[in-house]
Amino acid sequence: MEKYYDYSDHIEKAMSSFSNEKTNFVFKRRVLDEMELRTKEVIKRGLGDKRVAHDLIMDEYNPQRIVKDYYEYLEDIKEKKKIKYTPIAAVACILLSVLVFLIIGFVTDVWHPTWLIIEGTATAGVMAIMLTAVTILRRHKKFYAIMRALVAGSVMVGTQFLFLFIRILFDNEQAYLIFLFALAMMFIGDLVLATVTKQRLVFVNYLITIPLVFIFAFVIFGLITGLWSVGRILIIIGFVLDIGVIIQLAIRNKKLAYNPEEEE
Repeated sequence: MEKYYDYSDHIEKAMSSFSNEKTNFVFKRRVLDEMELRTKEVIKRGLGDKRVAHDLIMDEYNPQRIVKDYYEYLEDIKEKKKIKYTPIAAVACILLSVLVFLIIGFVTDVWHPTWLIIEGTATAGVMAIMLTAVTILRRHKKFYAIMRALVAGSVMVGTQFLFLFIRILFDNEQAYLIFLFALAMMFIGDLVLATVTKQRLVFVNYLITIPLVFIFAFVIFGLITGLWSVGRILIIIGFVLDIGVIIQLAIRNKKLAYNPEEEE
């Protein structure tokens, strides 16, 4: 098949704002191969004019698409590096924390509560792995349930360490309140995830999360201070914000409403 080498010029012009690195070269080579393959496919389907087929592929692989694909290509490279290095870094940090714990223990003969060094490092490592998995899966909406579980799990993993840290180092009997705080953070994390991944009906998450978070804040405030009557204002604030979300949604839907006269 006759080749049209201006595919290369087309790709170079689209990528002119990016520096010439090995990563860019590999990507350009891949795009060139894809364009030539697509040209063959179009011709095999019955389009006899090779010049027209060439122009169609040029339109399909326009500069905007090439740049968009390049950013996705870079994102894939980053994700692969995260998959490869995050577990290694987590294990290395845990082993280092064990070494630090042993050195402190043998030198000072203090073994408690220095074991929290290992606990904290292990917690950070597990959370890093779980959140890395979330960032990798975020472009695949079919794994949304798994991402929600990972976000909730990372919050609870971090919470158990905070509980031990506060309870042991500060001997605070109200350390259990951290779990109520964690429940609120789970709802907030779920809301952030739904917003970032652009889930459908995300406004439902806002309507549920806002009042629940303020109710948790009310309970925590009341248990710590005993001022339950004063804390009620938190519940009122939560429901006021919820009403604000509903109003904002109504205004947005009104703007997006179909108007036959405008279209005509």
